[in-house]
Amino acid sequence: MLKIIQTATRRGFLKTINSQRSYLRTFLSQAYYCNEVWDSRLNSPLLQKVNLDGLYYELDQGFQKTRRISPVDVDIFANALKDDVFIDELLDLVHKLRLSPDTGNTLNSTSHAVVRTLLRNDKVKELLQVLDDRLNYGVFLDDYTANILMDKFWKSKDFAAGCLVASQMMLQEDLKHPVTVNLALLHCYNYLLKPGDWLEMPQPEEPEEEVKIRVNYIRNPFNDEHFDLREPQKIVGKTLAAATRDRNDSLHNSLRIIGLALFGKEELVKKEMEARKNTKLIKQVVQLLPDDNPFKADLTQLELVSEDVQTILEKQLTESIAVTSEKDIANQCSLFKQWENERLQALEEQKKRLHTLERLAEVERMKKELSEKEEKLWFFENEEKIELEIEEGTAAIPTRQTKEKKTDEDYVPPEIIKTHN
Repeated sequence: MLKIIQTATRRGFLKTINSQRSYLRTFLSQAYYCNEVWDSRLNSPLLQKVNLDGLYYELDQGFQKTRRISPVDVDIFANALKDDVFIDELLDLVHKLRLSPDTGNTLNSTSHAVVRTLLRNDKVKELLQVLDDRLNYGVFLDDYTANILMDKFWKSKDFAAGCLVASQMMLQEDLKHPVTVNLALLHCYNYLLKPGDWLEMPQPEEPEEEVKIRVNYIRNPFNDEHFDLREPQKIVGKTLAAATRDRNDSLHNSLRIIGLALFGKEELVKKEMEARKNTKLIKQVVQLLPDDNPFKADLTQLELVSEDVQTILEKQLTESIAVTSEKDIANQCSLFKQWENERLQALEEQKKRLHTLERLAEVERMKKELSEKEEKLWFFENEEKIELEIEEGTAAIPTRQTKEKKTDEDYVPPEIIKTHN
């Protein structure tokens, strides 16, 4: 009897562990993250001798004076970070670089370093805000960084954050990588199953007092239905529509139609339904539409089939990872080495430019000194020429004209008599 109880207890314990493992499961392997290769960048002599405090002060002071900042110096600062001590300084430098005329020369590794640093230090809110504020930070995702972010958010069951990452790829019109597409679909599907809190991006602060500004004309309100999207349902809907564009089966057709319905495109929904009239839609997908969506009543009246959508999406994701994982890892490790070479090359080019500017400044200084010496040595021979130049210079200075007062020659001033009191 005791043995039976122990066996049952052990099975219950193992069941609990398995359920926890299922909850903590990620799709991407640890090798996909390339953490060891990424951390090896710190072995570079260039990054080892960086004083982050001093470098930030120098870059900040230089920007205050010239409104310019070196892209390679910002990249060195971003890649030299090891912890969260200088995260605020990092974001400040990235923002300053965005304001600088040199922002077009930003190195490719800078965005990757910012994403890695914020993700490793669990700064999820800051990371999502930086990604959303592309104008002020200029941090953009690629397939690899989008994949590791969505995989991390899947582990923490933060489907809203996963949808925001997927939407960034949609906005960049770059939802093509099979792993990225399947991760995006999985996050969007699970978010619609149980919508969570959507991260509200900070709005510009309103002035305390009313400020009136004269403008030439008032612009009419405009929404491009792309970068101006702010409603969660429309963002998720357009992401679903973009992620299912190249697939033609019951699941992807169903996801695409509800995506367009969430996006609010009546004509496109009708067009898709007409084009896919021979394809049955999946009931579990159609039920994701909110009750107040105008398309739900029409879709629910169609002949629908039942499928285990979650299992299908996870299977497709696993299959795509098996096909592309090794190639993605090899490409990313190769990029890490390439970025290191680009950083060293950019630093050498910057040194050459600074050296050239210093030499030009030295030449100008020497020319000025020689001119002054020549003027002193040949002063008496060129005395008349110098005096002429002085006179011409004096004549060139505008003199203040004063109004001449007319005097009366017959004018007699009054006689002043001292009186005694």
